[in-house]
Amino acid sequence: PTKGDFVAWVGRYEDLAVGNPGEYCVRLLDNQERWDCGYAGLEVLTDDTVVTTTYGHWVTGAKPYVVSVRFSLEQIDALAKAAAKRPAPGDAVGK
Repeated sequence: PTKGDFVAWVGRYEDLAVGNPGEYCVRLLDNQERWDCGYAGLEVLTDDTVVTTTYGHWVTGAKPYVVSVRFSLEQIDALAKAAAKRPAPGDAVGK
């Protein structure tokens, strides 16, 4: 579902080395073209904020442009926890 999008993979080097899925695969931005996205730069700041920069087609029909995304792993962990608490589509709620 994230093919061609700007995605962050979170895991340990050991996972990467042996092809394990790691902790998370997070869609940072939804690229509106099939493939024109990439060559990302990545920096981890002293406060553990991750800053990553790439180019892509972020608005349908517009020319590609450069964008940066900032996040922390604490934010990603909180989003994952919240998503795990949500019922799956089709699940009975409140019964």
